[in-house]
Formats: sequence, C-alpha cells, structure tokens
Amino acid sequence: MPSPAPPAFEHYLLTRFSAVFSADVPAQEEWLRYRLGFFVDACWSSVRSQQGADFTWLVLFDDRCSDDFRADVEALAEGTFTPVWSHERWTPSIFGRAIAERSPADSASPWLLTTRLDSDDAIARDFMAGAQGEFAPMDGLFVDFPRGIQIDRSGATYLYDQLSSPFLTLVERRRAETPPRTVYAARHARAREWGPLREVSAPPMWVQVIHGTNLLNMTVGARISPRVVNERFDLELVYERDVPTWDLLRQKAVHRVRLVRLWVRHPGELTKLVEAKYWRVRGTHVRPQGMSPSLTEAVKARAGRLGWRR
Repeated sequence: MPSPAPPAFEHYLLTRFSAVFSADVPAQEEWLRYRLGFFVDACWSSVRSQQGADFTWLVLFDDRCSDDFRADVEALAEGTFTPVWSHERWTPSIFGRAIAERSPADSASPWLLTTRLDSDDAIARDFMAGAQGEFAPMDGLFVDFPRGIQIDRSGATYLYDQLSSPFLTLVERRRAETPPRTVYAARHARAREWGPLREVSAPPMWVQVIHGTNLLNMTVGARISPRVVNERFDLELVYERDVPTWDLLRQKAVHRVRLVRLWVRHPGELTKLVEAKYWRVRGTHVRPQGMSPSLTEAVKARAGRLGWRR
C-alpha cells in the first residue's frame, strides 16, 4: 500500500520575545517579567485557544536570562510552544534555521506557511485556520487580515483597519539547498516590495495591546463595544468586558474629538484610515508586488516639507 502523500504545507507561528538587537546589552529581568505578563495574558492565551488548525509555534528568547526566568518559560512552553534560545544578533535566518532543523525540506511538505505574532499581541480563535484557508501555491504570497482590535491601557477597545498589518503570513516553496526565508524577511508595512499581498475581508482577527513600552502607543481606531472581543478571542488580559450603552456612546464621542486632534497633528494617520477603508470595501483581493507611492506616503512627505508632525 503506497504511503500517504505529505500535506500540502507545514505552518509555523513565529514570535520574537526577547530578540537580540544589541549584542552587548542583554534584556533586564524587570523588562522580561513585564513582557512575560503581556505574553501570558494576550499572546499565549489566544494561541492556546486556536481551533481547526495544525501548526508549530516557535518563540525566540535571549538565552542570557536568569535560571528562574528560563524555568518559567519552559513551564509555559510545555504542550504549547517551542522556545528557541539564542543570543545571536537578530536576523530572520534564526527562525529559518530553526524550521529547517525541525523539518528538512527534502522530507517535509512542499510548501511552508510562516505567520508572525508579536509577544504582546493576540489572535482570534480562527486566525490560524483562516490563514491556512487562504493558502495558494504561490511562492512569495503574503496573506493579511487587515481588520483587528486595539486595547489600550484603560481596557477600552477600538476597531482598527491596518493595511499590511504585523500579523502577516508568508507562503513559500521549500528548497532543499536553503533554509526558509520566513515572514520576517520583509518589514510588514512594506511586504509588497517582496511579493503580492492577499488582503482578506474578515471579522477582527487580531488584537494589538497598547501599553507603556509598546512602540505603537496611540489608539488610532474607532471606539467600539467589547462584544466582538468577548466573542472572538480568549484572553486573560484585563479589559472592559461590558460597557453600558450610554457610557459607550459618551466614550465614542470623546474619542472622536481625540481622533480629529490626532489627525490634525498626524495627517498620515487619517490617510491610512481612508486607504484601509477604500481597500476593505473592495472585499478580498490580491494587490500585486511593487510599491507605488501611497496617499499616506505622499501626505507624510508633504508634511515633512512643511515642517508638520507626521
């Protein structure tokens, strides 16, 4: 009886927890513990709740940490993710080699999917299954779910459409002679420089957590009820899970004023919103490889010439 054919693809979820960007400065214990709290409450809890998808989760850690911290990570990892311990300066090849070591190209599925997820963010229960459902045998294709949620430090929830979001998936053909490139080969905001981008019309598929050390510290979406978060995500994160109607209406009005002020100070945020809404009404589509100047880039360039904040 012939052996069954291997599945069309393997899928890896990739997360950088404490990637090394400065070889001489290891992460401090206080920072590691702070990040670990968000990792458990948002990222880890949401990945554990994934439904209808088979995948492997690799998480990168700086190995220059305390024994206690390493033991806590190994306990969290059991049955959920595989830690990749290294103090090598960050390059995407770290994940590429880790995947090649676990599934050599000559004995694995012909196609590979890699999805990026930041260690303080979260994904909906059907995110990984949804990404796999968009698979097409097209080397270099990026898959994106532009619609997500932001949760700020107060626990408020915001609907956010972001083109070429940080939650991309890359489809690539396995090659015996080289390790995979992985989704980290491209900066997410400029993924179309590397390949075509399939933007999928779907309900909110991810959560960005806005907190003190996050690179993105502005809530730029529209204030919404937390109902969609309650329905689509499993989070241990503390947020407002029930907001009375009149309170929500008041908060929406206040936030609209804040958004207008934000758009005046940062006009690029308004153009990003307009572009995201424009592409969303077109439904699921593939934007070809190649980066023509966007409206947002034009506005930012103009603002820079005039001395405005962008």
